[in-house]
Amino acid sequence: MSSPPRGYTSLPAGRHHRSSVTHYRRERPSDPRSAAAALLSFLFPGFGQAYNRQYLLAGLLAAPVVLLIVVVVLAVVGPGSFVSRLLDTGVLIAVIVLDVSLLGWRLVAILQAHGARSGLTFRTWPTWLTAALVVLTLGMHVVPAYYATKAIDTLDSVSLEGGGALFDEREGRDVTITPPSHQPEVQRGERVTVLLVGMDYAPGRTTHLTDTMLVVTLDSRTGEGAMVSVPRDLFGVPLPDGRIYNDKLNSLMSVAGADPESFPLGGAGTLKATIGEMLGTRIHYFAAIDLAGLREVIDTVGGIEVRVARTVNDPQFHDPFTNEMGFYLEAGNHHLDGATALGYVRSRMGEGDSDFTRAERQQQVLTAIADKLSSGNILVTLPGLLDAIRDNLATDIPSGRISELAAEGQDADLEGLERVVLAPPRYVTPEPFSASGYILHPDLDAIRDLGARIFGS
Repeated sequence: MSSPPRGYTSLPAGRHHRSSVTHYRRERPSDPRSAAAALLSFLFPGFGQAYNRQYLLAGLLAAPVVLLIVVVVLAVVGPGSFVSRLLDTGVLIAVIVLDVSLLGWRLVAILQAHGARSGLTFRTWPTWLTAALVVLTLGMHVVPAYYATKAIDTLDSVSLEGGGALFDEREGRDVTITPPSHQPEVQRGERVTVLLVGMDYAPGRTTHLTDTMLVVTLDSRTGEGAMVSVPRDLFGVPLPDGRIYNDKLNSLMSVAGADPESFPLGGAGTLKATIGEMLGTRIHYFAAIDLAGLREVIDTVGGIEVRVARTVNDPQFHDPFTNEMGFYLEAGNHHLDGATALGYVRSRMGEGDSDFTRAERQQQVLTAIADKLSSGNILVTLPGLLDAIRDNLATDIPSGRISELAAEGQDADLEGLERVVLAPPRYVTPEPFSASGYILHPDLDAIRDLGARIFGS
């Protein structure tokens, strides 16, 4: 049988024909300009159609994309933080829907632009080039959809609804996440107050103590706020129901979580209400972070900038993760990685150091982390940052309010926040050799006066 003429393909004879005559169908010739048209529509839907002189189709394909770009630009430059909007589950779902829709729109534009000039056959190089553009387009849209899906998973995990992998993935779950009793109306100017707790899950620990307790408050009307560090060794603090907690405050969350009959608010709720009662204010939300996880967060964002006011030299410091002894950091400006920052906020036995100087450094590092997260360049490290947050953070903030609160935090002047440590002799009195070891007795009147000034209550 003779081969078909150039530019034709053979067709089999019909089922009912006995003729041996071979039928031929004319193939559309390959046009190198088809790849150029596909490339132009890859760059922007409709450009390839305009190149093919299909001007009406070009306008129809380009108009929705132009409108989408305008909406995105308005969202970025509009009031509030663009990054904080990406902490809104509804916005993230919309991003995924728009991403998939734009993907389909671009694929239609690319393939139509190519097909208007020549057919798709892998025997020609223009088709291979168009196929490469299709694969590249798929990859470009898979990445943002992956980021958005990962962000939704993280928000669901760390928020009130998820309870946080922080407690699920550690040995034993001694913290119950319960809904807050009051949701502040931030948009109406109501003050927001959050209790930040540092949980130490270092190797060898058998109990989950809240070694860092920091109350952060922000007045959304004035932008003013404060950070108040609460010592872990406070003893004899009044509970919300009038009882006295005759033990160190850093054990309360664990004890309350294990005894729901005596502490119906649960571990986190009891600690939040107790510290609020002591300060004479309402604490709206609770957030806990694993101090070791703090190291991972800092490394993920590329380190933090810290000014060390006084050289820290603690030969007794023990790093539980490396078993190395000693910590030294001279005075001056430093770029700290996660391990060094963790040593900086944990060291307390050097000359002139104590739990109270350590609390001041914790406030400093927290501010430095917030500054780094507010810088707007974290999108590059977003997947790793989401993993670090998901595994090491838990809060009772509803997922639907995280975006709103994040926007308030990013708009605040964190460097200008008043910083207070409940330290002796003004707020606490040390008793080094009690039956419970080193403890601090609170001066409740002085602490209440502080609360009335800071929180306006």
